[in-house]
Amino acid sequence: MMKRMLTRVALASSLVVFAMSPAALASGKRKKPSPEHVAAVKQCRTDYAAAVKEAKTKRGKERSAAMTAAKKTEKECIANAPK
Repeated sequence: MMKRMLTRVALASSLVVFAMSPAALASGKRKKPSPEHVAAVKQCRTDYAAAVKEAKTKRGKERSAAMTAAKKTEKECIANAPK
């Protein structure tokens, strides 16, 4: 008798959890980024590609410093892009 009751409670609680999970997942959808954001990110990536191309012409410490600066600049550019 106790086993039957525990089974029913477990079944009912699992049904509640599974029934609520799609609702929780549906509310977590992302919004589509604005056209200004997409354009800004595209420009950041274009600038980064140009900086990397320029950095690859250098050698040694200059090259690694230029690559680091390009990565840092791209990260900042994307962070400052309009939302």
